[in-house]
Amino acid sequence: MTIIGKTFSINNRPETLTKELSYTGKILRVNLNNGRIWVEEPEEAFYRKLIGGRGFILHYLLTELPSRIDALDAQNLLIFAPGVLSGTVLPGTGRHAVGAKSPLTGALASAEAGGWFGSELKRTGFDAIIIQGRSDVPVYLWIKDGTVEIKDASHLWGKTVGDTHQMIADELDEPKIRSAIIGPAGENLVRYAAVIHDKNRAAGRSGLGAVMGSKNLKAVIVRGSNKVGLADKALMQTVQRWINSNYKTLMSWAVTYGTSGSVKFNHDSGGTAIRNYLDNALEGIENLDARSFFQYLLKDRDTCNQCPVRCKLVVEYHDKDLHIDPRYGGPEYETIGAMGPLCGINDAIAVAKAHELCSAYGLDTISTGATIAFTMECAAEGLLSGYDFLPSFGNAESLIESIHRIAKREGIGNEMAEGSARMAQKLGEKAQSILAVARGQELPLHDPRYKNLCAMGYALSATGADHQHNLIDNFANFPGSEVCLRLEEMGVQTPLPLWGINDHKIEGFVYETAFKNFLDSAVICHFYPYQFKHVADALGGACGWDMTPTEIYEIGSRIINMARLFLIREGFTDKDDTLSARAFYKLSSGPIAGRGLTPEELKYWIQKYYMCMGWSNEGAPTPETLAHLNINYPIA
Repeated sequence: MTIIGKTFSINNRPETLTKELSYTGKILRVNLNNGRIWVEEPEEAFYRKLIGGRGFILHYLLTELPSRIDALDAQNLLIFAPGVLSGTVLPGTGRHAVGAKSPLTGALASAEAGGWFGSELKRTGFDAIIIQGRSDVPVYLWIKDGTVEIKDASHLWGKTVGDTHQMIADELDEPKIRSAIIGPAGENLVRYAAVIHDKNRAAGRSGLGAVMGSKNLKAVIVRGSNKVGLADKALMQTVQRWINSNYKTLMSWAVTYGTSGSVKFNHDSGGTAIRNYLDNALEGIENLDARSFFQYLLKDRDTCNQCPVRCKLVVEYHDKDLHIDPRYGGPEYETIGAMGPLCGINDAIAVAKAHELCSAYGLDTISTGATIAFTMECAAEGLLSGYDFLPSFGNAESLIESIHRIAKREGIGNEMAEGSARMAQKLGEKAQSILAVARGQELPLHDPRYKNLCAMGYALSATGADHQHNLIDNFANFPGSEVCLRLEEMGVQTPLPLWGINDHKIEGFVYETAFKNFLDSAVICHFYPYQFKHVADALGGACGWDMTPTEIYEIGSRIINMARLFLIREGFTDKDDTLSARAFYKLSSGPIAGRGLTPEELKYWIQKYYMCMGWSNEGAPTPETLAHLNINYPIA
């Protein structure tokens, strides 16, 4: 059934909202099976309860997604969800969330991207897009000021992200489009393929690009001119003035170098895993730090909507053998750590090229680098044979070749495209002993042996290992840190101790992860040092709601509990709240020698967390907890 050319418009429809607010009250629905396009108009209570972003994603997955289907089935939902603060004048709100059931983990996929797409989507007149079904042929969505059209993408299939963006801009004669695009990796259903926005902002983790590819959906393109309203401009301006007066001091690290300036510090403190967690140091690590490579790679600094910080790097490089395309931005800490130290590589040019290729092909840089590092060790241990190519530690050329092969599913790349957990399952016990994942997703570059509370967060995350909706131990162990200030608002004594886990740190973890899940629903950049009171005032300015810090905490806690219900519904149990073997491997020397939790210690503290959350010993939210948080989704 051809659906190309199907259109829909909300123009000339009577407006639902009679007052100026930061949300439109319209959710766009698209069924790619038959081309049906329609709009839902939720009540105000829906917005106040869920806020947007991850809250919206979980609501639709819990209410509409059939339980335990394959994530690449056409019935999976693909959701693009800004939040009620996206597109407002508040700095840090140039973000949105993308969600589905994950083809990598079978759990929740919920990833956030910066840039301009989310704000532009709001300006088209929609608060979110929910896409279901699968087109018979490649298509893309074109959304402009409330008009939606399904367009042919056959000529775009196989193209890189940057080329696709430019080709669509040219054919629409719209040079200022904002885009969400998959590259060849998403088309080839690489299980950790990403959705790339505006060529250089990734909704990176958990395989959302593969979900998009499974629907034959190449891109979602938006262009809007509608104003995002405010209920109380004066109240919003109080928060806006506070951050504009303080960001240069509170976010000086981001203003100066961005996350790439933390590479050497994280390495030297023991926070960055090296050679798939085997080593304690990488010679030449200074080559990968911003202070070094800015001199010959940095072309410019980029930013997101309503953000003065400009932390996003734009790198460029040309010689007779190698070119790095500045369209794709530049590597940040997680990418540098995954492509560099984790693979035993200290060549900044090679790492920058790896980043460019991941953006062009549409790949999550963390899972890509971690899977390559895992494969490097498997090859060194003789666990792989019969391939014409295998990557090796310290070999930059093999890193680059691996990325090409993963995106195209060629040779060993076809195995790597499944992710390290599936590779280990096929390869056997020895491979399992060197695996570094949580809930099937590769660990970020904050070593769990150094950051033990973060390790617990990896194990508990509904998306698989994630450092964003987490508490990173060394961010809360010095007076005056933004994490400490938030915890003090909620009555938690700070700073928290750096090493290990105790009851005090569990208390801090409960509040901070609730706040982070709120941010991923609002949707606000985690780099901004907002406190509970600031976001409560911002919601008042945006939506006219009289909110308190306690209500912000309860919204975040509601999202965590909804995510837990989704895990239970998809067959996960408390036995899945753990880390794979390599996370417990203890080094004999270096800054974290002998450090790290045992599996038994991790399990003990997770049980303590269950108790704090009002969950059963098996990690299920109790009826009393669900009632308190106004959660009534079925899990059967």
